[in-house]
Amino acid sequence: MCTVLPPKLLLLDEHTAALDPATSEKIMGITKEIVAKHHLTTMMITHNLNAALQTGNRTIMMDAGRLILDISGAERDNMSLNDLLALYSSKSNKAFDNDRMLLT
Repeated sequence: MCTVLPPKLLLLDEHTAALDPATSEKIMGITKEIVAKHHLTTMMITHNLNAALQTGNRTIMMDAGRLILDISGAERDNMSLNDLLALYSSKSNKAFDNDRMLLT
């Protein structure tokens, strides 16, 4: 529906969360096409850390309702999933232990 009259800000709240991996990948591809075609500023909320690093140009992480990471630019471009998990652990002073996030 957002493509009928493109919004100034597209909000995606876990829009692939309940999908199987193949469908999720297809939806992410369509999402990237729509965002690029309409030059949309987009905020994607996700627990899929791989998708967070592979999509967009800025990653923000929260823990217990507080912002703990805001990464963009060259630092983010060169970051692996393991780098992101290590940075999260150092900033939050605890291990990243949510199996749901690690397995997606």
